Amino acid sequence: MAFGRSDDSAIALSGLGRIVTRIPLMISGGVRRIAEDPWRGWAAATRAAPWLLRGPRSRGRRPSSDLTEVLRGVAEDRLDDARVAARRIDDPSDRRVAQLAIARSEGDIVDVAASRAQTGRQRRQVRAARRELALWSSALPTWAARHRPPAPVETHGRIDQVTASDSHLRVLHVVTNSLPRVQAGSTIRTHRIATAQQERGWRVAVATRPGFPVFHGDLQARRDRHYDGVDYLSLLPRVMPPAERIFATYAELLGEAVDRWQPQVLHAASDHVNARAALEVGRRRDLPVAYEARTLPEESWLSRHGGESARGSSTFALMHRRHGEVLRAADVVTTLGEHMRTAICDQGVEPERVFVVPNAVPTSMLSPRTEPTLARNRRAIPGGDLLLGTVTTMYAYEGLETLIEAAARLRHDDVDARLLLVGDGPERERWLALAEACGVPVTAPGRVPVGDVVDYLDAIDVFALPRRDDAITRWVTALKPLEAQARGIPVVGADLPAVAEVLAPSSTLVSGDDPQAWAQALARYLDPEVRTEAGEAAREWVRACRTWPSVLEGYASAYAFVGVNTSDAAGIAGR
Repeated sequence: MAFGRSDDSAIALSGLGRIVTRIPLMISGGVRRIAEDPWRGWAAATRAAPWLLRGPRSRGRRPSSDLTEVLRGVAEDRLDDARVAARRIDDPSDRRVAQLAIARSEGDIVDVAASRAQTGRQRRQVRAARRELALWSSALPTWAARHRPPAPVETHGRIDQVTASDSHLRVLHVVTNSLPRVQAGSTIRTHRIATAQQERGWRVAVATRPGFPVFHGDLQARRDRHYDGVDYLSLLPRVMPPAERIFATYAELLGEAVDRWQPQVLHAASDHVNARAALEVGRRRDLPVAYEARTLPEESWLSRHGGESARGSSTFALMHRRHGEVLRAADVVTTLGEHMRTAICDQGVEPERVFVVPNAVPTSMLSPRTEPTLARNRRAIPGGDLLLGTVTTMYAYEGLETLIEAAARLRHDDVDARLLLVGDGPERERWLALAEACGVPVTAPGRVPVGDVVDYLDAIDVFALPRRDDAITRWVTALKPLEAQARGIPVVGADLPAVAEVLAPSSTLVSGDDPQAWAQALARYLDPEVRTEAGEAAREWVRACRTWPSVLEGYASAYAFVGVNTSDAAGIAGR
């Protein structure tokens, strides 16, 4: 018993020591972010410490409430709300601050950076634009931008290689953040890739961007973490470096992790910051570098910052240039779909260097579905005649207003249509207000743990994906519709190329955003037999070609392209 108490005390002291060690990093990062952009900094701080409920105060007098709404809207990517609030500002000085903040959010960082500022708040906006301009103007060093030649072509049934002493291929993924602190499509994909590659017999670890997960509230973060069977390597400087040192610090910390873990392939994932660090480290150590383009960052930015009107902005141009650099520099590129592959090749990447590894699901997702009524009872979800649902991060491009208005049309036709909207995001409150105005009952639990998603999926009669038609939704595929289909749930989706890529061939696609057309498409699934037949067809399609074991060959082919022997018992080829 005494030994147990002593052991507990040692663990407590160890945890306390880590907290003390991480506090300078947390404080330096938080102070810099709040000083650079108070509202964005405060949003990050409240994610890390939810008890911080009140927004930042400026020095001297508080800004007008309308200016506060502008700055908050810009920080939360609610640009339309920011513009509305800006029109109500009378004070010339505050109006100028609002104009600079909105212009920076719209992508005019060159003009804002060159602006003259007369007050402290105006200067803050100009300084922020200059920092962004410096970040996006920093090109990949020439010595890191030349990709290696492809592996020797296969001759006589084999590739000439020298097998390393390690009998297993070792892959280090380089990403922004990870489960369990950040739950998003990208972090789920990272974890499932790592799990599937390990099940294949490869040795896998995941390195996260400097400061994570401390900046997300984990003051006891270890350098090496083990989560759900996967090793995660935290890159943790003692204090957060200034903006002009971030690239150098990232490469330095990643290099230390590479030297410790000794990977044989570096595989970075969106965005260009991760790719740049991997390329610099890989070139110095003669390691092949793969890059996974899970999105086109400039198009993702565009969808939240003014849409097509911002396509000609300086921010968009610089982001496009930086992302194109790493795409062309990587030894091999993986991506999520054929339309993404086309967009990547259009940026000057040779088609033979781009491999598609689509979103997929673990085979466990194919287990028998819980009967919908039982699933609803388990989560206290009202059913009605037709429960329509989705699981998503609620950005405007998801187009959920179309689903809400379609449900309202069905209710007008005496169908008890209800919604289950799982997730969070900048549009959540607006969409819930719209549903209330339309008289559509909604269950909205917010963001739920990954392990609970299946319960919510099983409760749904039809999964809806009413994405708007823009560049990002035409190119980038979604994950959750695959999970819904794996559970035997039919999906009705927008008739867009990237949506069609993740739906079974028998699925229903709806052109445009007309609520009446959507109501008609959804009404087809009022018949339980139609739902069952469509759901089973979708499940069988997922079973056949969208499980992780079935798509993992895409990674094997990509690694083989750069000279890696990916057989279960072999390691990497030296060159």
